[in-house]
Amino acid sequence: MATTAPEILPEAEALKASIAHWRGTVEAELKGEAFDKKLLTRTYEGITLRPLYTRADAQTSPADDFCHRNLNTKREGRENGAWEITQRIAASDAVEFNRRLRADLMAGQNAVLLAGTSARSAELATALAGVDTSCVAVHIEAGPDAREAGEALLALGKGDSLRGSVTADPLGAWAKAGALPAALPALYDALAAWTNRAAVSAPALRTIGVDARCWAEAGGTAVDELAAALAAVAEYLRELTARGLPVESIVPRLRVSFGAGPQFLMETAKFRAWRGLLARVVTAWGGDAMLAGRAALHAGTTRWNTSRLDAHVNMLRATTQAFSAVLGGVDSLEIAPYDAVDGDGTGDDFARRIARNVHVLLAEEFGAAAPVDPAGGAWAIERLTDELSRKAWELFQRHEQAGGLAAAMRAGEPQRLVAEAAKEKSRAVGARRHGLVGVNLFPNLRETPLEASGPASAGLGCAGWQAERITPLAPFRAAAGFERLRDASAAHQASTGSRPKVFLAKMGPLAQHKARADFSAGFFAPGGFEVAGKQSFATAEDAARATVESGAPVAVLCSTDETYPELVPAFTAAVRAARPGMVLVLAGMPADDALRAAYTAAGMDEFIHLRASVEEVLAKLLNKIGAL
Repeated sequence: MATTAPEILPEAEALKASIAHWRGTVEAELKGEAFDKKLLTRTYEGITLRPLYTRADAQTSPADDFCHRNLNTKREGRENGAWEITQRIAASDAVEFNRRLRADLMAGQNAVLLAGTSARSAELATALAGVDTSCVAVHIEAGPDAREAGEALLALGKGDSLRGSVTADPLGAWAKAGALPAALPALYDALAAWTNRAAVSAPALRTIGVDARCWAEAGGTAVDELAAALAAVAEYLRELTARGLPVESIVPRLRVSFGAGPQFLMETAKFRAWRGLLARVVTAWGGDAMLAGRAALHAGTTRWNTSRLDAHVNMLRATTQAFSAVLGGVDSLEIAPYDAVDGDGTGDDFARRIARNVHVLLAEEFGAAAPVDPAGGAWAIERLTDELSRKAWELFQRHEQAGGLAAAMRAGEPQRLVAEAAKEKSRAVGARRHGLVGVNLFPNLRETPLEASGPASAGLGCAGWQAERITPLAPFRAAAGFERLRDASAAHQASTGSRPKVFLAKMGPLAQHKARADFSAGFFAPGGFEVAGKQSFATAEDAARATVESGAPVAVLCSTDETYPELVPAFTAAVRAARPGMVLVLAGMPADDALRAAYTAAGMDEFIHLRASVEEVLAKLLNKIGAL
């Protein structure tokens, strides 16, 4: 008997049918939960991360290839597939700097990084003594004007063989400090002069810096960072070509620095997007798109998501951040030591060693240095690269329509966008939508936090700058709010002998109170509270009696929505009769406004629930009990 061959669908239709089948299976497993709510994630960039990507997400025609992601740009900073390992060094003088530098170069570091006034010092020869600058790249981030630092390096000789960079970035210095030592036109003149000088005396030295990392450290998104970098490049192209430099001389002199942040897929896409976006800007100035591959790409792990609390977790954060930068194709990389949370950002010897070892692990054990584009062809990252590129280009065009980055910063628009992004991140961390292990999740109250130190000095003499002031970027760390709470709890313990205590009044059998009791314990721990109350109670009166006897200033009633209408009035009345000033909290938030008002009238001071801002509630409670 003849059989009918199965229908063979065209590839696109077969893929569509497979996705529909997968979606149906997933929705069945969700048992009524909304697919979009459970499995789609909205990022700070306004991009939605999906649980599944397919080959259709990476299939574009040449006309649709917005960010030139298949552009075969040569990354000049890479030798034998590796990237330069850079680290900052804090030292009291040039002799100490040199001692530490030579030790680090013998222990994995292979490039020198100097910043600020120390780089312009007459002691540069002492700082670099014994370092063969024809073999070891020297990178000097000189602030708004690089001429003094550049001349100091050239005076050491070996100009023809110098590798690395002595970069000026007037716009980046302006964004960070809010002021400049001279008017922008004069600084552009200086940048053009230094670039011309280096072209003759040190042909391999890069002279033009673009610090996009400062926008990330202020809380900005990947879109903010990319757009600011593009706008800075456009501004420098505009100003330097007007001063007689051709595009072909400018682009190879660029050293662009980005922050490597915690959102792994998004950060990988950001680094991959950069060269294609840069190519679009270069071609707009009449240059060859391939020039984009001759600009150096540097990355440094960000500190906005690091913490003094459970500081060793910073090692893990830095590792994933560094990995995203490596996958994105950076030419040089700075991994912050785990204890470099604030201050000069250099860390102790052990922390610096661990940071250098992460480079070695990524290159030697993970093999990440071998492929030219390790993430190429990954459907999710290809799609995110395209989406991120389009959003960054749109914001870049807004900066250009405002008259360029300088004009936009005068108006304060880029700073406003970054401040809004920082507030959104702060709210997400405060409400634990963005988790920081050891901070707002799974805190270790027995650990000793890192000592707080002052903010890092810009090292650029900015205190005396008066020319053309703007609103500066404000450095941002998301964990700072919780660190303040933990510091307050530690101070309370030092003065009273114990941490602030919260008593859990658990009602009924285990199934009735466990979920909310566990939630409550996790809710209070990030504030440094000691959680008491292991037993459960059959009646509200018994729970109230134990609550009063606990001596805790705060108590949480833990049960179910169904039992609360009976329990809350009896519990609060009994506690208030014995201890009127005790702070009473309900685990859960009634959906009915009238019921919530009734619980408040009965004596409940606060409600804790999944949508609450943990940071704000804990700050309020610590304040009520006199610990903050």
